[in-house]
Amino acid sequence: MQLPDLQFWFGIFLFFAGISLHRIGPSFKRNMFGIPIFLIGFLLFLIPSGDLSTIEKELYSIAIVNIPWILTMFLGLSLSLYGAPIFWKRKLNINIFGILVLSLSWILYFYTAFSTNLKIINILANLFGMFIAFLILILIIKSIESNTPKVKESEPLDENEKKFIISIIKRNIGGE
Repeated sequence: MQLPDLQFWFGIFLFFAGISLHRIGPSFKRNMFGIPIFLIGFLLFLIPSGDLSTIEKELYSIAIVNIPWILTMFLGLSLSLYGAPIFWKRKLNINIFGILVLSLSWILYFYTAFSTNLKIINILANLFGMFIAFLILILIIKSIESNTPKVKESEPLDENEKKFIISIIKRNIGGE
């Protein structure tokens, strides 16, 4: 394995490591390293330092051909999720724009699939694989949501607790 091949695979590794670190969440200090590691991995993968071997060259060419629709799909999903209702507040314009960008990604996918001389059986197999992955994702989310215990509603504060909270607020804010 030559240096460009190592760079290619190391870039893929850093790409997914960056995604994993970013998904840790804001409660951990490690998540701030996610996006830089993700971008470094993406650049190492995208810009090889030399000639790749046969397998890596094929993977690279497939990835380069599919990057436009994958990026538009990622942008559309991000916008749709950002515009989704949270606590009954919805950003409808962003949500609609995200759905339009998602539609554009499907158009780009079919354009890419038909312009690269893929056989119809390969296109159908790709779509079937995407559909199966989507169904598995829905089943995983459904099983996690159904197995998560429901949190009971808390009881209202009694008079002693109210007085205690009021005293804390008065001390911190300086009220009377």
